[in-house]
Amino acid sequence: MIRALQEAPSEKPTYRNGPGCGERELMRAVLEDAIRCLAGEIGPSRERGQLAADARQWIVASDARWPFSFDNICDAIGFDSGSLRARLLRDAPDIPFTGEQPTAGRRAKRERPAEDDIVQMIRSGKPLRVVAETFGISVSKVSILSCGLASRLKAERDDEIRGLRQAGWTHRALAAQFGLSRIRILRICARREEREEDSRTAA
Repeated sequence: MIRALQEAPSEKPTYRNGPGCGERELMRAVLEDAIRCLAGEIGPSRERGQLAADARQWIVASDARWPFSFDNICDAIGFDSGSLRARLLRDAPDIPFTGEQPTAGRRAKRERPAEDDIVQMIRSGKPLRVVAETFGISVSKVSILSCGLASRLKAERDDEIRGLRQAGWTHRALAAQFGLSRIRILRICARREEREEDSRTAA
């Protein structure tokens, strides 16, 4: 089903670098993860029905207020949410989900994780995929339950890095301070320079 995303016409060009590229990549990853959940391609077989149901609920819901809603993610990365939604729901396989309680001899399904537990893991630096695997849920579900916390923390960290760089910190010192490669630090700092250049050009 991921082909539906690959073949969907994009209204906006996708830039690998530049302002907001990290956020767009995260949004695309959330969307791809939801599509794979809907198709039953992710998770243990006993949990795929639940994951597919969660993904379907997220895709069907229309919430313009939520930054990581299906509609807003599609808009941010340049897809028409209505046509993509219709195509995904049309092509989605029928994955049974009974919602039955576990019986003797059947492994109990994980309880829904508390949002505080998810937030704590993200704040400790765990990637979204690691958090998702820990709780047996999808990346899109992690992002929804955490209110897009990972994206906000990343943006705050990048702003701090750029501020320290402007204050005179070297790339080597920044890499050691934040546990990132020097190449990553260079890319983060370059985004600020690109934004400043765009502002000067617009003026």
